[in-house]
Amino acid sequence: MEQKTLSADARSDLKTAATRRLRRTGKIPAIIYGHRDPVPVAIDELDFIRKFKILSESQIIRITVDGEPYDCLIKDYQEDILTGDVKHIDFFEIEAGKVLRANISIHLTGSAVGVREGGILEQPLHEIEVECLPQDLPEPFEVDVSGLAIGDSVHVEQLAAPEGVKILTHEEQVIALVAAARLEVEEPTEEEELEEGEIEAETDEERDEAGAEE
Repeated sequence: MEQKTLSADARSDLKTAATRRLRRTGKIPAIIYGHRDPVPVAIDELDFIRKFKILSESQIIRITVDGEPYDCLIKDYQEDILTGDVKHIDFFEIEAGKVLRANISIHLTGSAVGVREGGILEQPLHEIEVECLPQDLPEPFEVDVSGLAIGDSVHVEQLAAPEGVKILTHEEQVIALVAAARLEVEEPTEEEELEEGEIEAETDEERDEAGAEE
């Protein structure tokens, strides 16, 4: 997988007011942690947005902080609920030659037969956990759903892991399936409800009359 790069500045003032000022200047506060002491940093927001359209844990990033390189994965991030802007990022530093665990995205491709027949394509699982060396970290998995009819599904066990990659997610978990469309039950109209009420009332009256005759 191609490695991307970022430049970052070390930051020492971690107070809330300083963090807010940092964001107003177009910087994203972040932290790098792992086998070394945590390093609070600030990265350029525009540069980050330009290089990372989609945030993925499977992308190795080389971050240079004051001339010191850190090879990292994005482990977590915070977004502004209203704007979608990234407010904070947690980077995890990896070690060359040491096995790591990461979540790899799953992308569905193709148009399922079952959808054209009226079914609904569902994807319960959007990523899987793998274990491998940093240099073997795979690209997102692509799953072709073209042949799925209504009632068919794809499971984790059907994925082909690249050499050196071990899939940790349970093999029986469903990645995608085509479900039958659910029938919608129409709610009765106000007129129909009135008619039903009148019929029930008439039935009750008939029962009362029959009981009285007995």
